[in-house]
Amino acid sequence: MNPSSLIPVAQTIPVSWVWFDVLLVLGFWAHILMMNAVFGGGVISLLNSGGKTEPLARGMSKKIPTMLALTINFGVAPLLFLQVNYGQFDYAGTVLMGGWWLAVIPFLLIAYYGFYIWDFKYKSLGTSRNIFLALSLGCMLFIGFMFVNNMTLMLVPGEWTAYLKNGGETMLNFGDPTLLPRYLHFMTGALAIGGVAVAIVGKRAGKESQVTTGLKWFARATVINIGFGFWFLVALPERVMLAFMGGDALATGSLLAALFGAGLIIHAAGRRNLRLSILWAALTVLAMALARHAVRKLMLEPYYSVTDLEVTGQASPLVMFLVALVLGMCVIAWMIRLYLKSGKEA
Repeated sequence: MNPSSLIPVAQTIPVSWVWFDVLLVLGFWAHILMMNAVFGGGVISLLNSGGKTEPLARGMSKKIPTMLALTINFGVAPLLFLQVNYGQFDYAGTVLMGGWWLAVIPFLLIAYYGFYIWDFKYKSLGTSRNIFLALSLGCMLFIGFMFVNNMTLMLVPGEWTAYLKNGGETMLNFGDPTLLPRYLHFMTGALAIGGVAVAIVGKRAGKESQVTTGLKWFARATVINIGFGFWFLVALPERVMLAFMGGDALATGSLLAALFGAGLIIHAAGRRNLRLSILWAALTVLAMALARHAVRKLMLEPYYSVTDLEVTGQASPLVMFLVALVLGMCVIAWMIRLYLKSGKEA
């Protein structure tokens, strides 16, 4: 069977695909920064939940539930933009996963409740509170694995025929050589950004030891993640790997920017410069988001090019969205400012 025959017909779009690609990358960037802060901050808290470092865990427990709410909200937009330009592949991958994908919702709810119990019952539960924190982190590991399965499965239409061969049973993308390195690359990156989150919370609380701990995690996880990044690179199909080695401007540029950013991260963290650490972390994650997008476009090249999408020329929906986005971001910024000034979560 020709795999191309399994790909649904692409829908028309109101304006140029460039708008949606840019919004997709920026939306994913905001989402992944928040997700990394939640997961990485949670792991560091779990490993520093007793003795002299216990105040670190207590400080993070007051922040992580709110950050998870922001993670979920910031995750909606990139999924929607993904479905505009690449929906025929994303929907297909989701359907093939079936119940595995639907399981993300209950696992997310369990993680949400676990983080809140960890925070609200912090003192009354004693050391038992760590059970709920570990449960929530385990759920996030599962959710991350399901997302990586979905995002890789959509890129390999040639593997979709396995669904028909196994009698229509739901499938995961275990045969993909990029699955494990891609997953480890993302989750290790979360530990690095979690270190920055810990350092920021410690700085606001006037706890320099917490800043030091966070920046150590930031630097060490970044060093380890360079290795996982190279594993991910060499696991890609040869033509895609070569595109990152000079064959494609976006792919090569984003890879070089990410590597350069990793060097700046290690330098800034080593000098205990929190402001520069935050800046380099944000820019490096943006470069990695661009690299991830380049992988998507290159993997789909044999089947599809986003430039071929039919444009209807109806700009009004995009204008309304951009206006609502600006107003919404202003409201969110105002709410965060009130939240930080209130001192209730300090």
